[in-house]
Amino acid sequence: MNILFVSCGNADYDGRLRELLKVSRELGEVTCYSYGSESLFPGHHVYGDDVGYIKFIRNVCREAKKCDADVVFVDNRRATIPAMLINWKKKAFLILDCRELYEASQFTELYNKFGCWAEKTCARKADVLICANSFRADYMEKKWKVRRPLVFENIRRLEYDEDKIDDAAALIDPVLGGDEIRIVSTYGCSIDRTNDVLVRNINKIQGNVRLFLVGTSSKEDEETIRGIIKDQGAEDKVVILRQMNQTELKYLLSRSHIGVVNYNRKDLNNEYCASGKIYEFLFEGLPVITTSNPPLKKICEEYGVGESDDEYFNGINRLIESYDKYKACAEAFAESHDVSDSNLELYESLKGELAAL
Repeated sequence: MNILFVSCGNADYDGRLRELLKVSRELGEVTCYSYGSESLFPGHHVYGDDVGYIKFIRNVCREAKKCDADVVFVDNRRATIPAMLINWKKKAFLILDCRELYEASQFTELYNKFGCWAEKTCARKADVLICANSFRADYMEKKWKVRRPLVFENIRRLEYDEDKIDDAAALIDPVLGGDEIRIVSTYGCSIDRTNDVLVRNINKIQGNVRLFLVGTSSKEDEETIRGIIKDQGAEDKVVILRQMNQTELKYLLSRSHIGVVNYNRKDLNNEYCASGKIYEFLFEGLPVITTSNPPLKKICEEYGVGESDDEYFNGINRLIESYDKYKACAEAFAESHDVSDSNLELYESLKGELAAL
């Protein structure tokens, strides 16, 4: 079976994309077009970040003519345009992963409204839909009037590239202090993620804590966060770091204590968040502090792996006070869950759907 996989994600940083590709490669021979710095397998064609969206569409549509596809696999909203253009002629079996959940009414920009229309159009044409949690599946089935999507959670585990561990150590070891409780957010200085609230309350957290803000940030957000750090006199308590690759992040988490998983509640995509970050933290044995979005709160309460607190400090203090208990729950979660189990479940479901081809 020949599968044409189209994604506007970057395989260097996109865990869900990497897992979907693993499942797809179990189903058949995959030709993939995505962003990234290096191919993950033969047949994976990557584009650098300097290749804009229009050029990406043009290149993929041109090159995809060479692929005799039985299945077109569409990864997320931005990929629906090139994928539908390709499938317009190929008439292949269409699979769409809706990793996000947006409605056109949430946006004022025409390009975002058009993107929502394209995704919903593709969803109604798709033979199989996939989404990231049961909250989203419920909504799509009811509101979009589509067949209930398969649920593929963003369960993922960070992996080391052995050749890059020394570089990771050289980057991270110099910024680590001695006897400190390390809290990590991988959303950088994002105000939208309410990291401003987290930094503003840093002095209300007990003990010798240091917060590591890892990730790409806008200039405005970083300036705001740096201003709050100065106002709070927290220069020794907050460290701002660039976006990290898998090896670097795994190295940092292996030397940290608490992970931050935070979303706003301004729209459906954030309200019914489908966080892969929470799994990355838990698989490293780190308890989590989360915002009170329903999917995050459910995991914390069901497994005892963390606390939900939109102001952060009370929840973090509870984690610190009973750290051994929360860490044991996080480690138990990691032992009882496996990325391969989630991948296998999706594989079996897709295999059944594709059996008639």
